[in-house]
Amino acid sequence: MKKLFTAFAAAAVLAAGAFAEDVTGGVDSVTGAATAIGEVANVSETLQGVWFDSKYNCNWQFQVNTGSDAFCVLKDASSGATIYTFTRAKVKNFKGEMESNKFVLSWECPAKNRIYKFSKDFAGNTDLNLDIFNDYYQERHSAKIKYVAGEASVK
Repeated sequence: MKKLFTAFAAAAVLAAGAFAEDVTGGVDSVTGAATAIGEVANVSETLQGVWFDSKYNCNWQFQVNTGSDAFCVLKDASSGATIYTFTRAKVKNFKGEMESNKFVLSWECPAKNRIYKFSKDFAGNTDLNLDIFNDYYQERHSAKIKYVAGEASVK
């Protein structure tokens, strides 16, 4: 438990550092694209690992420094088959922000007609709060997804 707490404390420091360094905009280290003012540039420095969504039996796998444009891959938890790969080219309004004592990552995916929002409190457990809003059907999926692994690669 101490290792897990230490890892997330380190992630909080990295996230705060990434946010502080990018307040004037810059270049996204994942894609090389220009970033907006206040946007956290590198997802892999802020949120990395695999989280399990029990409602849909799937894993949300966030990038750890690879040469790929992908920053998140959704996989079937049983088979490991890729369900969808999120890249900066496939999404819009990509944001990584600090909000009081939590980190919030969000984006819109026009191909799926959905808005995705992940939030992580820096104090407490390793779970992520996930909200998915389907614009077309006006449906919302909200869940606490459980942390299952630390290092992930979205190859």
